[in-house]
Amino acid sequence: MTATHTHTEPADQEFVTIIAPSIAEVMNAFRKQGLAEQDYSIVHRAGRHQFTLVSGFEQSATLFDGESMTAATFARRVSR
Repeated sequence: MTATHTHTEPADQEFVTIIAPSIAEVMNAFRKQGLAEQDYSIVHRAGRHQFTLVSGFEQSATLFDGESMTAATFARRVSR
């Protein structure tokens, strides 16, 4: 079995991460935003996450009251 990895500079891609209580809601938002028609595709498998927003080196806040949410990141190539 052969695995191939193509490296793309981040400047050549745009990313959208959708966060929702369930994968069904994530995918519904993906469809409603027309991301497939804009050439976005999922980067990695979706999964449950806890989120922390960091502001500066000493300030952080737990998001969504610490509840796990489902997140999926989508990307598309852009011409620069």
